[in-house]
Amino acid sequence: MTSPDSTTLVTRRPEPTRRRGAPAMDDIVRTAGQIVTLARVRDYVEAMGLVDTENSEELSSRLDAARNLLAEVSETVTQPTADDALRVAEQVVTLEAGRAILTEAQVITTTDTGRLLGHLMTTEVQLMKVARVFAEPATT
Repeated sequence: MTSPDSTTLVTRRPEPTRRRGAPAMDDIVRTAGQIVTLARVRDYVEAMGLVDTENSEELSSRLDAARNLLAEVSETVTQPTADDALRVAEQVVTLEAGRAILTEAQVITTTDTGRLLGHLMTTEVQLMKVARVFAEPATT
């Protein structure tokens, strides 16, 4: 083993240190993504209104938007955010139900307004559940 001579400078980058208990950057980014997605779900649910049940174009458009948002929830919100066991269980069940809706989704002809409406209602009800179970708990 040889030691560096006086003309050679050996530098070593210090390992990045993380304070004990400090979240990693990936965790922070993931949490921020969850916050944004859940805010979008709340906005969508608050903006839901009447729909013309005979207008297949409107039904199809709203179904696409609702499914896309539910898919975003499925991709972004991967872990429960609650502290107590009951809320964690409720969040897990809600996330799994949303994933089940997405995997069972099928192509619906845009002329079949009854099926479009049924799928829209199922998807929007699931988004309402997501908004409810991921809402901040009421303080007492």
